[in-house]
Amino acid sequence: MPEQNASPSSPKPPVQTPPAPAQPFGLPTDLPGNRSERFAGPGGAGRINYAPPVYAPNPYAAPGGGYASGTKPWWQKVSRRGWIIGGATAGVVAIGGIAGLVALFDEKEIDADSLEIQRKSGWNVGSEDRPLTFSVPKTQIDSRNSQEWKKYLDQDAMLRAFEPRGQWQPYFVPTLIQSLQSASLREQLSPIFAPSMEASYGRGQGLAEDVLANASNPKETAIIVDLIGRDSLAYAAGLASRCRLVTTFDNYPHPLGVTPSHETLASMLYYADEIAAKQATLPEDAPPAFLLDAYRLNEYKDADNQFDNRYLAKLPPADKLRAAGIKNIIYVLPDSSRKVEMDDLNEDFVEYKNAGIQIAILPANEFAPDPNQTTATGSRPRYYYGGHPMGSVWFFYAYPFYAPSPVYVSRTPYYRTVTPATNPMAGRVPSYTPASRPTMFSASRMGGARGVGRSKPSGFGRSTVRVGSGGRITGTRAGRSGSFGRGGGFGFG
Repeated sequence: MPEQNASPSSPKPPVQTPPAPAQPFGLPTDLPGNRSERFAGPGGAGRINYAPPVYAPNPYAAPGGGYASGTKPWWQKVSRRGWIIGGATAGVVAIGGIAGLVALFDEKEIDADSLEIQRKSGWNVGSEDRPLTFSVPKTQIDSRNSQEWKKYLDQDAMLRAFEPRGQWQPYFVPTLIQSLQSASLREQLSPIFAPSMEASYGRGQGLAEDVLANASNPKETAIIVDLIGRDSLAYAAGLASRCRLVTTFDNYPHPLGVTPSHETLASMLYYADEIAAKQATLPEDAPPAFLLDAYRLNEYKDADNQFDNRYLAKLPPADKLRAAGIKNIIYVLPDSSRKVEMDDLNEDFVEYKNAGIQIAILPANEFAPDPNQTTATGSRPRYYYGGHPMGSVWFFYAYPFYAPSPVYVSRTPYYRTVTPATNPMAGRVPSYTPASRPTMFSASRMGGARGVGRSKPSGFGRSTVRVGSGGRITGTRAGRSGSFGRGGGFGFG
C-alpha cells in the first residue's frame, strides 16, 4: 500500500494508510512512456535521446551486440484467458470461488512506464518483501567522518544539498532524490564507501585543484562525468570546489532494479554534507559538471527477476550550452577502453559538434598518485595527471581547451620548457570525434522541431502489470519467477 511519509527520525514504523480512490488505468498509449519526452531548459527545451542499452561485464565497454530480440517471452504471449485456464483457476477457491473467477477474467495485462508505476504504487512495487542489497560496504559515517548524513535522508535537505543555483538549475533532475519520500526506502539506506570511490574522489580533486584552479578560462568548458553512479558522486565531490554540480539521475531504486540506483543514492548520503558546504561558497557562474550513471543502460535480461528501472540521460541542447558561453566539453570515462560516448549521448554529442562545441574524452585513471609521495595516516593521497606533480603542465598541452593563467605560467618555469610534441602525455589523449552511428533504438525526431524529443524504445524502462476492472494494479511481473506477484490493490491513477 502507499506509505505515509514519516520523518526519518520517527521512532515508530510508518503507518499504512488506504490509498486514495484510483482513476481508471489508461491504455498503454495514454502513459508518459509512450510519448516523446521534453526536457525544459532556460528559454527552450532540450531533448532526450533514446538508444539501445548495452550490456557487458564492464558497463563502459564499447557498444556492440545490440538489444535483445524483440520476440516477446512466453508470458507476454499468453492471452488473458490463458492465464486463467493455465494456472489461475487453481487459486479461485482461495479468493472466493465464482466471484474470484469473475474478478480474474476482468483483469488486464498492461505494459506501463516503470517510474510511473513506482510513483503511483510504491518504489518497491511487487517486491515489498525484498530488501535492498548492496555490492559495497555500508558505513555509519560520511565523507567528513560525521553522522550528518542522517539529516539528508530527508528529501528537502538532500534537494538543498544538490540543487544547483544559477543558470544550470533547469537541467537538474531531482527524480532519484524524490524517492526519499518513502519511509521504507529511508529505513534501508545508509552511506556506502568503496575503494573505487576513494580513487574517483582523488581524480576529480586533481582536475579541480591542479587544472581548473590554474586555468584562465574554466567557464568555457563543461564537464560530463559518465562513471557508475557511486563513482560519479565521488568524482563530483572532488570537483565540487570548482564546478557547479548537476545530477541527472532519473529513476527510483527497486529491490530488483536493473540499474542499482540505491547505491547512487547511498553515495549521495556519503558526500552530501561535503558537497553542500563546497557548493555554498561557489560562484553562481562556475562551470557545470553533469553527473551521469553509466549503469543507466544496463541490459534487461530477465523479466521474472528484474525490474526495468533504466532511463536515458538528459543534457542541455547545444544552443543552450553556447548561450551560456560553453565552447568545449570534457567527457570523463573511467579509462581508455571505451572509445566513444554511451549510446544515449550519441545524437547530443553530434549536435554539439555541429554547433561548434569541441569534445574530448578524458580517461579518469590518467590521474594517479605520485608513487614517490608519502601520505600521512588517515589522509588521502594526491592524484596528479600522469601521476606526477608537474602533470598539470602536461594537461594544459594535452587538453588545450584550458589556457593556463599568467600567474600559473610565471610560477611554473617548467611550463615553458614543454611543447605539444615533447609532452609526455601527448600519446595518451584519446582520438575522438563524435560521429552519428545507427542503433536499433534510433528514432526520427518527433514533430520535426528541435527540443520535441525522441520516442522511447519499446521495452525500455517499462514493466508489465496486472490491472483490475477498477483501475487498480493487482500484480507486477518482476520477482515472482513465472507468475505475477500480487500488488495488494495499489491504486493507479
